[in-house]
Amino acid sequence: MSASRRQQGFSLIEVVAAFALLAVGLGATMQIAVSSLRQARNAAEFTEASLHAKSLLDTYGVGERLEEGGDSGQFGDRYDWELEVTPYEVPSDAPLDPALAPVELYRLDLRVRWSRGRHVHEARFATLRALTPQ
Repeated sequence: MSASRRQQGFSLIEVVAAFALLAVGLGATMQIAVSSLRQARNAAEFTEASLHAKSLLDTYGVGERLEEGGDSGQFGDRYDWELEVTPYEVPSDAPLDPALAPVELYRLDLRVRWSRGRHVHEARFATLRALTPQ
């Protein structure tokens, strides 16, 4: 047999190796796609929690005077929130004399929680709110 006659196609080992490489490549591609979808879902949930938190922090204490204490509730049926309101003391090394400040400062600490499957996710937000003394 001549050399050209022996080279008529691929051997079984070459075909198996090609399919094995294809399987590994497709498996890696699927893992990347699943991971991307998971990250997109996490980002969407955190964005929704952030929007709810911003809305609550923007409106809390409007129309009524802020007082020290806590509050809690839900955003829809998925997100639970807890808010803690505490007086804020200006640090002593601040360039502003706290005794001369024309406002009272309150710190609002908000914790938003939601569940997905067995996992509980949490996001924390904080802001300061200035009130004029009574």
